[in-house]
Amino acid sequence: MKKILLVAGLLFCSQTIFAQLEKGMIAVGLSSAFNYTKKTNEVNNSGTYPLKNIQKNLIYNISPTFSYFLSSKFAVGLSIGYTGSTSKQESQNYQQANNLITTSYYTTPSNGVSVSPFVKYYIPLSDQVFFFLKGGIGTTYNHIKSSGYYDETIVDANGNAMSTSRGGDYSTNERNSFSYNVGISPGILFMPTKKIGLEFSLGNVLSYNHSQDDGGNINFISGKNSSEGFQFLNFNTMNVGTSIYYFF
Repeated sequence: MKKILLVAGLLFCSQTIFAQLEKGMIAVGLSSAFNYTKKTNEVNNSGTYPLKNIQKNLIYNISPTFSYFLSSKFAVGLSIGYTGSTSKQESQNYQQANNLITTSYYTTPSNGVSVSPFVKYYIPLSDQVFFFLKGGIGTTYNHIKSSGYYDETIVDANGNAMSTSRGGDYSTNERNSFSYNVGISPGILFMPTKKIGLEFSLGNVLSYNHSQDDGGNINFISGKNSSEGFQFLNFNTMNVGTSIYYFF
């Protein structure tokens, strides 16, 4: 029994010691990432009633990933997967003439497909740990469905709530969107054996982003929408990613 354990230990150590990236290696794995943000803005309405605007966003994706090593430091690859998000917004509006506070609640879930070609440059920190920079183009197609309702609160002259009732529902809005980004992100690859790799990464630290949809927005105003811009070290949109790879 002791001999079996000794041989198994030596085999694991040999796999660990020689965990190296080499030209011609292929890595197949599964990647996941998520990002959560919450933004709260409170406006004091002339000292009468504080109006709150709260927005929560959760973005996540899971993607099978394929990589091919052109050398011990360069790899090219492709990731294709599922992406989803949920956005919740709460906003308030004060009608002074009627002493009425209207609180609107919107929920916007989305589901889609992402395709992301990339290139990675690896810098060895040890036989098992590698720092990398990843440059890539991420494209995403989403189907988005928005719905919501609002409450009405009557307040007195001092801003104290007297009664609250359900005001009504907003009509459901559905639309499709397409977005792409070009960016650079850092990460760490840890190889406990020469066949297994564990990757930890951040989202793009530098990126250009563009998105457009075919109509409507969270406030249910019809019409096409588009946005674009550069971002650098935006921690509100930066996600945390993990991956597991098998090398052969």
